[in-house]
Amino acid sequence: MSETTKLRLPFLAAAQAQKHVTHNEALLKLDALVHLEVLDRDLSVPPSSPLEGDRYIVAAGASGAWDGESGHIAAWQDGAWHFYEPQIGWLSFVRDEGTLYVRVSGGWAAVSGGGSGGGGPLQDVTLFGLGMEADALNPFSAKTENVLWTTKTVSEGGSGDLRYSFNKEALANVLSLLFHRNFSGRVEVGLIGDDDFQIKVSSDGATWHEAMRVDGATGRTTFAQGIAPLPWVDVTDASTIVINAASGDKFRVASSGTRAVAKPTNLVDGMRFLLRITNSAAITLTLNSAFEPLSGTAPTLRLASGQMNTFDCIYDAAADKVFYTWY
Repeated sequence: MSETTKLRLPFLAAAQAQKHVTHNEALLKLDALVHLEVLDRDLSVPPSSPLEGDRYIVAAGASGAWDGESGHIAAWQDGAWHFYEPQIGWLSFVRDEGTLYVRVSGGWAAVSGGGSGGGGPLQDVTLFGLGMEADALNPFSAKTENVLWTTKTVSEGGSGDLRYSFNKEALANVLSLLFHRNFSGRVEVGLIGDDDFQIKVSSDGATWHEAMRVDGATGRTTFAQGIAPLPWVDVTDASTIVINAASGDKFRVASSGTRAVAKPTNLVDGMRFLLRITNSAAITLTLNSAFEPLSGTAPTLRLASGQMNTFDCIYDAAADKVFYTWY
């Protein structure tokens, strides 16, 4: 054997004359290949004015002085091009891209970003684990407390928008987000076996209940389990009865004496609510001027002890009125 296996450095033969020639040839190879960094990997013809020590990965379709050397390392040494055939597993940093490449079967492949700006592609990674080990079932895995995704701004050449795209193959496939507790499913959201948007819930990760479905063809929303009504809100009895409209949609109070119902707070246009006043004793009752009967005629309120007045109300922000029916 006259040379080494990997770098093909020439051996000094026994009783060889001019051993320095062979030795210097080996040093040139080491200088060209150890800590391999090339200027470019996209040139198929050599640059016109290379500097001593410049190295390149020769691009496909090489011609001129690089003819037949595609994929090889071209190094300008002692006023001439020297070529070195890379082996699988060799690493090379490509300066103009700021990217590290590895020699694989069939060519060079990017393995990570690099450079002073941290740029460069990360391509064809089969497993990626952040803070944990990825596996075949979860080839992209992360263990962290916070995740931030932010748009590329207009000043950076972006649009200012940020969209996530998820894709499934066929109608019957599943495309969803699954929320776990201690790795047991509790909520699933997405296209679950069809193209309707669904929300499903589970208390044990085994039995699932559909909570909501939005029909993909019509946009119609249905709630398979119905909508649970809000509970009654008990209002504090006082000479002025105050209702916080944001706290519910059904309000009740037991009152006696002289009482006035104030204009509810936190009203929202189109909001509907019930107000039920039960007379625990005889009562005198008035409504704030914001209340207006839908019929245009104010009802005769029930004022005796044990009687009840119920107001079915809806707020019109344009008129700033709480229109009501009474029963």
